[in-house]
Amino acid sequence: MDGYQSNDDPRILPPDQMVGLKYKGEDHRAYFLVDRQESDVIVLKNRRALHAPRAASSNPLGPAFQLLAVAFIGLAPAGLGTLIFAPLALGWTVAAALRRPPDRADRIRIAVVWGIAAGLLSLAIPMSLRFLERLS
Repeated sequence: MDGYQSNDDPRILPPDQMVGLKYKGEDHRAYFLVDRQESDVIVLKNRRALHAPRAASSNPLGPAFQLLAVAFIGLAPAGLGTLIFAPLALGWTVAAALRRPPDRADRIRIAVVWGIAAGLLSLAIPMSLRFLERLS
């Protein structure tokens, strides 16, 4: 089959024979519905969440990304700001990883922070050395 179901499939009804459901009531375990043929339909409630989604505010690496943004801006004054803020971002990721074990998404974020910080430092160190040579 190429992804389409034929009209011969008994599971597909024409629109005039499709089941319309009406709400009849509910209790703590199920919803009670009635279809066109006045047959009762019971839909069980599933009130237990399998896993709670992670809240956006629970990102422990948010400050590390903010420090990287300041480190990027710190490239402008001869890379001196980057020499301060990129290591702070690295330290923040280490502290966040030590507070609680990182999940897969956090490990990816940590790798991104470390990669960006390494790139910024590789730009900032030669810039600051040239700046310091000119001062002396």
